[in-house]
Amino acid sequence: MSDRLIALLHNPIPPHARPDDADLIAEIRAVSGALDELGRPHATVVFDTDLSRVRRELDALRPEAVFNLVESFDGKGALQYIAPAMLEQWGFRRTGGTAESLFLTTDKLLTKELLALKGIPTPGHFAHGRHERVEPGTRYIVKPIDEDASLGIGPDSIVTPANATELQSLIDRKEREYGVRHFAEQFIDGREFNLTVLGLNGAPQVLSPAEIRFIDFGETRPKIVDYRAKWDEGSFECKNTRRSFDLPSEDAPLLARLADIAVLCWRDLRLSGYARVDLRVDGAGMPWVLEVNVNPCIAPDGGVAAACSHDGIGYASFIERVLAEALR
Repeated sequence: MSDRLIALLHNPIPPHARPDDADLIAEIRAVSGALDELGRPHATVVFDTDLSRVRRELDALRPEAVFNLVESFDGKGALQYIAPAMLEQWGFRRTGGTAESLFLTTDKLLTKELLALKGIPTPGHFAHGRHERVEPGTRYIVKPIDEDASLGIGPDSIVTPANATELQSLIDRKEREYGVRHFAEQFIDGREFNLTVLGLNGAPQVLSPAEIRFIDFGETRPKIVDYRAKWDEGSFECKNTRRSFDLPSEDAPLLARLADIAVLCWRDLRLSGYARVDLRVDGAGMPWVLEVNVNPCIAPDGGVAAACSHDGIGYASFIERVLAEALR
C-alpha cells in the first residue's frame, strides 16, 4: 500500500457539543489509529465555511485521498453533501459516498420517494406540502427530515393522531423545539435490523445483519432506538437496547430478503464506500426500509464496526478497504 499522506476531513466540533456531535472525536481517533497501524501518514483538516482555507490546506498537504468524516456544514446535517461536492470539484479522491448520494439520502423524504419509485418498500408518511393524508387509527413516529443520530426522538415521538391538523401541530412543536424540519412516518411495530454494506471493487458486499433487541421494554415503552438509547449511557433505553448477530436458522429466508433489499438500495441510490440500511419487519414478515445511511458512524462501538468485527474484518482492515475503494 502507498505511503502517501491521507487527509482526515471533519466538521468543527463545538466545545460543548451534544453527545452525538462529540462522537465524531471517537471516529477521528479510531481512523487515525488505524492509519498508524497501516503505516499511513495522515493529517486532519477542519471543513467549515471558510472554503478557501480548506482548499489551501488540502493543496499544501497534497493527500493521496481525503477520508471524509464530515457530518454537517455550518452546523446543519442537511448540508453534509457539500464536503464531497467540493472535494470532487477540487479534484481530490475521497472516501465514502458521493455528493449526489449524500444529497439523496440525507433528506429522508426524498429517500422515501425514490425508494417508492423503485418499488422498495418503505413506510407511508405525512409531511407538509408533500403528503398530507393521515390514515385513521394509524400510529406515526415524528422524526427529523435532515438529521440523524435520533435527534429529538423519544417516547413522545410515537403518536396516534385523530386527524392531519393534530399531527401537523405535533410536527410543528418538534420543529420549534429542535430547530430542524420534521415529518411523520407510519410506525412499524416489529423487529428492527441494521445491514452494513461495503463497497468491494464498486460492488456491494452485505455483511451479517444485526437485530436490535429491546430487552424488558414491556407493553407501554416504545420499542425504538431513540436519542437516549444511543447517547444516554445511564438510561434504561441505552442499557436495554442491544445489537445481536445471533439469529435463529429459521430467519435465513428473511435475512436473505433483507440483504437483497440492501443491495437494491445501494444500486438504486448510487451508493459507494460504506453504508448502513435500517429496516423494520412487521408481524406479517414484511420488511420496510426506514433509512439509508451514507457515511454512517464508524466509531469502534458503532454498528458498522460491529458488523465488520463479526465478519472477521478488523478495524484497520476496514479502513484499508474504504481507502482502496476511494483509490480504485
